[in-house]
Amino acid sequence: MILKSTLNKRQSKIINILKNSKQPISSKALAEDIGCSTKTIQLEVKNINSIMDNIKIESSRGVGYNLVGDISSIKNIKDESIRDDFDRIGYILKKIILLYNRDTLKIENLADEMYVSLSTIKNDLKEVKKILKTYNLIIISKHKLGISIDGDKNNLIRCIIEISLKYEDIHIEDFFIEFVSLNIISIRNEILNKLENESIIFTDYEFNNIFNYILLYLSLEKQMDYNDYIDKYINHYKEQVKNKNNESTKNKVLDSIDKFIRNLKLATSIDLSADEVFKDYLCKHIISFCIKNDLNINNQSIISNDIKIKYPFAFELATIAKTTLEEDLNIEIDESEVANIAIHIGGALQRSSSNENHKVLKTIIVCASGIGTSMLIKAKLEAKFEKRLEVLKVIPSYLIHYVGIMDVDFIIATVPVEVKNIPVIKISPFLDDKEVNIIEKFLDTGNIYYNVNLSDIFSQDLFFIDLDFDNKYDVISYMSDKLLENNYIDEEMKNSYIEREKIATTEIGNMVAIPHGAHGKVFKNAIAIGILKSSMNWEVGQVRLVVMLSLQKESILNYEDLFSNIYKRIDSIAKVISICESKRYEKFISMFK
Repeated sequence: MILKSTLNKRQSKIINILKNSKQPISSKALAEDIGCSTKTIQLEVKNINSIMDNIKIESSRGVGYNLVGDISSIKNIKDESIRDDFDRIGYILKKIILLYNRDTLKIENLADEMYVSLSTIKNDLKEVKKILKTYNLIIISKHKLGISIDGDKNNLIRCIIEISLKYEDIHIEDFFIEFVSLNIISIRNEILNKLENESIIFTDYEFNNIFNYILLYLSLEKQMDYNDYIDKYINHYKEQVKNKNNESTKNKVLDSIDKFIRNLKLATSIDLSADEVFKDYLCKHIISFCIKNDLNINNQSIISNDIKIKYPFAFELATIAKTTLEEDLNIEIDESEVANIAIHIGGALQRSSSNENHKVLKTIIVCASGIGTSMLIKAKLEAKFEKRLEVLKVIPSYLIHYVGIMDVDFIIATVPVEVKNIPVIKISPFLDDKEVNIIEKFLDTGNIYYNVNLSDIFSQDLFFIDLDFDNKYDVISYMSDKLLENNYIDEEMKNSYIEREKIATTEIGNMVAIPHGAHGKVFKNAIAIGILKSSMNWEVGQVRLVVMLSLQKESILNYEDLFSNIYKRIDSIAKVISICESKRYEKFISMFK
């Protein structure tokens, strides 16, 4: 790729958005994603076209922008972004946090410093206030003096640690006083020595978190005697361990886990009651979480959104655990901790699948294609499932009526057949990998799973535009009502969409929410699409596109792949706004073909 000069961050982002979209993207969609005006987008597109030789951005009136040319030459475009357009929200956050216990800042001076208008700063401050509110921190205005920040010191430290992971332009070191910066190695060695003397072991992530917490505390307090504070911190940790790591606490946590396991079995028929490894490790994890939560030791080494998207079923089950544990133990479990619990549940599900003593199931193959094809299928199955499957016979379809008198657990057929009280798995004459997976799932669970194509479960009857409601529950009620009216789900499933949303938000970022039910019947797989007239405050952020799932999870072979494929189509605000502005079912469905 040939550049006549360097791209700025905004230009790089425009190119990346267009590169990753199969459809044209409007200037409005690009503007909302990047956080600027449509006029700025038009100017940046013009600048990009003057900078780049082998690709161009074409504009089609009423349609949007497309990237044309040698697109394969664009690889690490983001690495070429070395100037301009810093993250305003992150910059303002850093400036305001640095005011703690120190000074005030006039927003006029901040606007001049950032070369933006006063109205832009005021709009950015609204977003900054939302972020700080999640940590119980507030921005206060002092007459004629400017703004400052107020709140609990522990909340402020947690805020600094977490936002430093989210914003490129914010680093923990930015908040250290000079004394701390100069003595950072000595402070680290002192912490390590005291931990070693007390035989306390943390993970690398936990140690770094404690280290950063102590450095930030010393900086905020402008405290020079770090030895005294380190002693106090470690003694407090030991006290918390002693108070919570006892038989009484352990029994209380185990009782709650047992209650969750019972609820899980009722809701999903999944039985983890015999998995002592799961109970033991989850119990230790919850006790450890309670101790570290009291000490502001952030254990969020994983990104909850990744778990939610890559392992949606385990995450869904973890939300059941969240409700039970919060109620029984009087604790608050955020989404990141739900993701941690989901990892434990995922391990239990894996053990349940691999450790069962499977009996050898008996089957017959019904094939209409001749002896060569049927013997090839038989050989493939016996090679793959040597100790788990016994093929009793291969028969043509016209002898199917004899199957009723045979002792078989299920039938594998290359033609449509039906036998009373015997499950039938339909396959192709060539037995592809997906069909092998379906058979393997049946051997594991006794249920017949099917591969589902996304484009097959959308319907124009379930494509709703210009939805105008006051809150997320009204949106969910409207869309689930439509699923009920069209006989996709039963009343119990309809009600469970609201129940599920109350347990944990179903928004996944990029102005998208994916509501789904927790229990009840799904008569037919479907996905309903709701485009809101304007974006709505959902819970954590704004939502404009609602993707409501009505899926028989217990019979979908590729459920997690299905969820992942949905996300890939809506993984940027620009793509989402483009869908919402178009309001055309044909454009939407074309993204999934």
